[in-house]
Amino acid sequence: MYKDNMIKRLRKKQGLSPIVTTVLLVALTIGIISIIFFWFRGMVQEGVVKFGENIELVCNDVSFEVSYSSGTLNIVNNGNVPIFLVNVRITTGGSYETKSIEEFEIGSNWPTNGLSQGGTFSGRIENEVGDAEELTIFPILIGTSTSGDQKTYICEGEYGKQIEI
Repeated sequence: MYKDNMIKRLRKKQGLSPIVTTVLLVALTIGIISIIFFWFRGMVQEGVVKFGENIELVCNDVSFEVSYSSGTLNIVNNGNVPIFLVNVRITTGGSYETKSIEEFEIGSNWPTNGLSQGGTFSGRIENEVGDAEELTIFPILIGTSTSGDQKTYICEGEYGKQIEI
């Protein structure tokens, strides 16, 4: 008898209506597509160009000299590519910290339009670098994104200039 009651109860239960099922499937599909879209969008960088070519390729054309003496950092732009800003990597005891030149006390002296061809910059940074063993200077370029906005790009890696202190 118990078995018969159980079978009757199961037969009385109904599943979801076709409309509810369709709405749930559409909502699930939209959710999955949204997740994939935002994940993919985060992986793809917006294109930035300078002089009509990809800004990453322009890093090859950047030419500058850096020196450090008696607490004074000197930067000279020898190339045809304007250097908008620079990052300074301060290496101490096997670890490093990277700062924009604007974060230093002398940052306010950096030219607002950057270092153009033949431009020079000099400033004392001895207080900020402390016991540093090495400084690495990386140029930062500014270009135009595909949406028309101004974007910066850091030429890292091989484009940096190292200075032993």
